[in-house]
Amino acid sequence: MEIDTRRIHSAFSPAREILDPKLFVGRNEEVSKAIHALLNPGSFIAITGLRGVGKSSFAHQIKLIAEGDKTLAMALKLERSLPKKDFNFIVHYYKSDGFVDNISDLFKRMLFGDNDNPSLFTLTKSGDKKLAEFKKTVGVEGSAGFFGARVGAKGQEESKYTPYVSDDLIQQFRSLLGTIQRDNQAKDGLLILVDEFDTIEDKSGFSSIVKACSSDFVKFGVIGIASNISELIKDHSSINRQIDFINVPLMPEFERLQIIRRAEYRVDRLIEFDDDAMNEVCEKSEGFPYFVHLLGKEAMLLAYERGSSRVSMDDVETLSTNIANGRLTNIFENVYHESVKNSPQREMLLKLFAEEDNNEISSEKIYALAKDMEITNPSQLMKQLTSPDNSMTSPVLTKIRDKYYRFSDPVFKVYARIRNWKFD
Repeated sequence: MEIDTRRIHSAFSPAREILDPKLFVGRNEEVSKAIHALLNPGSFIAITGLRGVGKSSFAHQIKLIAEGDKTLAMALKLERSLPKKDFNFIVHYYKSDGFVDNISDLFKRMLFGDNDNPSLFTLTKSGDKKLAEFKKTVGVEGSAGFFGARVGAKGQEESKYTPYVSDDLIQQFRSLLGTIQRDNQAKDGLLILVDEFDTIEDKSGFSSIVKACSSDFVKFGVIGIASNISELIKDHSSINRQIDFINVPLMPEFERLQIIRRAEYRVDRLIEFDDDAMNEVCEKSEGFPYFVHLLGKEAMLLAYERGSSRVSMDDVETLSTNIANGRLTNIFENVYHESVKNSPQREMLLKLFAEEDNNEISSEKIYALAKDMEITNPSQLMKQLTSPDNSMTSPVLTKIRDKYYRFSDPVFKVYARIRNWKFD
C-alpha cells in the first residue's frame, strides 16, 4: 500500500494542541488528578507547567472528559475513577490572547462570547433576550459602569477608564450563573477553563471572583506557565483551600516513545522507526512532547522521501544536521535570528544561557563566563534578549527576580542549544 504524506503529517501534531483523545499519550497520574478534581465540589483547578510540555493538549482532554467522553480514561485504565453516571458538564474553554489585558476583559469575553464559545447568556432559556438586555444596560450605563472606573478631575472631560471588576459585574455574573444552574439541572455543572492565563497582565480580582462564584455547580480552572500556584495567581490566598493543583512535568521517556509508536500505528506501520532512531529522537526532545512530534514527523518524512519503510539513524542524523545548520523551517529558527541579529557576541551569550541545565539561571554566573570568553558589556547585549527592539518580538529571556532569568519558552532553549553557530 502506498502511503500518503498527509497521513504522516496527521500522525504527529507539533503545530497545534492534540484534540483527539486517540492521539493523546500518557499523563496517567495527571489525568487521574483531574478526574478527582472534577468530582471535588466547589474546587478550583490550576494546571501549570513549562511551555511545550503539553498543558493545552492536556486541558483539552480534561474538557472532553468533563463533557462525558470516556475514550482517554479507558485507554489509561482509569474508568474506575469515573463516576458511575458519566460526567455531564457544560464546558467553556477560553484562550487568553492579546485582547485580554485584565480580568475585566476576560469577563467581557465570557459575557459577550467569542469565536469558540457563545455568550454565557445563551445557556439560559431566554438567552438571546437576556444578552440583549445586558448589552442595552451596558450601553446606557456605559462600559465603565460594569467594567471600569472613570478617571479624571471633576468637571473635566473623562477620557479614560481604569479597568477593574466592579461590584455590578460580580452581581450580574453571579445572577447569571444562578440562572444557568436553574435552566440546566440535568447537567453536572458549568466548567470554565482559561488557557494562557499567565499572559493576562493584570490578574487582580480573579481569585475573589472565583471564591464568590464557585459552587457545587460552577467550577473554574486556569492553565498557565508556572512552577507553583503563587506564580500563576498573585492573590490566591482567598481560594487556597479550593485549589486542586495539577503540575504537568516534562514527559518521561517511556511516554515519549509511545508518541512514536502511536504515530507508526496511525500510518498502518507502513513506515516504522528503528529502535536506535526512535531512542535518539526521544533523547533529543529532552522531555518536551513538542519536539518528539516535530522530530518524529520530519524523520518519517525523510524516510518516505528516500522510499524506505524504515526510519534509520541516518535519517535522524540528517535531521540533526538540518536543525544544527538552520535548515529546518520552524518558528524557532526565526526567533534565533531575531535574538542574535548581527552580533556574534550576543549569540555567544545566548548559547551560554542555553547550556545551563537549571530553569532559573544566574546572570552573574553567565556574565563571568562571558567575560572569560572576552565578551564585552554582556549586560548591554542582554537588552535584545530581554527587551527586543522590535515590539512584535517576544523576549527570549524573562527576569524572574534580581539577577535570575529563565527562557520564556524552554523549547527554544533546547533549540538554541542544538543549533550550530550562526557566526563562526
